[in-house]
Amino acid sequence: MMKKTTSILMLLAMLAAGVQTAFAQTDSRDYERGWFAGLSGGTSFGQATFRSITESKTHVGAQVGIFGGYQLSRLISVEALATMGGQKQTSLDCDPFWLATDGAFTFAPVLGKQGNYYRDLEAKTRWMRFGLQANFDVLSLITKPTCKWSVTLSPQLSAVTTRTKHLATGYEQEFDRQWHLGLGGQAAVGYRVAQYVGLQLYGGITCLTGDRFDNIPKYCHKSNFIYEAGLKLSYHFGKKGKAAPIVEESAAITEPKPQPVVEQKPVVEEMPAPVVEKAQPVVETAAVEEKKPEVVETAPADLPAISFANNNSRLTQKEADKLDTVSEMMKAQPDVTLSIVGHASNTGSEDYNLRLTQRRANTVKMLLVRRGIDGSRLKPVVGRGIDRDAADSKQARRVELIINDKK
Repeated sequence: MMKKTTSILMLLAMLAAGVQTAFAQTDSRDYERGWFAGLSGGTSFGQATFRSITESKTHVGAQVGIFGGYQLSRLISVEALATMGGQKQTSLDCDPFWLATDGAFTFAPVLGKQGNYYRDLEAKTRWMRFGLQANFDVLSLITKPTCKWSVTLSPQLSAVTTRTKHLATGYEQEFDRQWHLGLGGQAAVGYRVAQYVGLQLYGGITCLTGDRFDNIPKYCHKSNFIYEAGLKLSYHFGKKGKAAPIVEESAAITEPKPQPVVEQKPVVEEMPAPVVEKAQPVVETAAVEEKKPEVVETAPADLPAISFANNNSRLTQKEADKLDTVSEMMKAQPDVTLSIVGHASNTGSEDYNLRLTQRRANTVKMLLVRRGIDGSRLKPVVGRGIDRDAADSKQARRVELIINDKK
């Protein structure tokens, strides 16, 4: 007993650690938390007193359904579903039995009653299921956040309604609808074929409570199951309104080469005038020209840090507006060049955060170039990865703008 208890506690501890890791890696596989919906379809089988798979025949049924839910993290999502299907069952090993039309069964025909041998009967069942399930992507516990594959285990609770018709040569009888509580689950292997579209190959089983769904009297058999297998196609509703992050530095430079903005010389000529005037009381005109870079170099304290959301290389409008001031300063002082350095918090792996900080630095460079700053004045543009010296995660998720030393 102690060994079993210890094993269960260790399993729970491992699962808790995995859940914590999965929630920490919130970048997901190119998608964020949000709603999803889709369609499912495939085959179904039944097993009660009669079965879809018997010694002589296999009766393959069909089922279709719809589903929708919410993605909470890489690891967990919740889903509601409605499916309907049907199949035909025949006897497996009850061949000597005889079923009267009033529902009584015996080992041989009874005088004065109508009925059929089990071997001559078929039970044709239609069913509908309304369920809730939790999906656990166990593969996310051991793969990188960018992995598009998933292996999902899904415990399920459902309400199932069945209606069965008995058929034989010259005989047909349909029974009243039955309701069952369904307990079961699904297992699925999935692949994200596009940013918002996923495909899964799944199989599942539902155990039904109550009477046998085929309306055949109980004898020896204790099973009352519906099996299914098929494909699920899902669509994840992403936030499409955001501009895609710029990952490659070259794309950021080539896009905004029109430079009419740079030639707005009224701004260029007005803004340095106050700066030059402050430096002139002690020096002559020629000296002022040489001292001008030194005046600019007092500005690093005024350059803002550009903050980013967790696991994101896109800027909010508030943060993007900070670059207006930076671009105006650079237009006013054409000899100033900047280094752009990206940082990240310690959420996720070293490799992933290194790539993320490079994307953040590229985004800032792109937005400055769009504001009329020559890309050659923005070097180097680098990602430094995780900043372990930052006071907190929010402060770590930033891009620094540093004025380069003059030589």
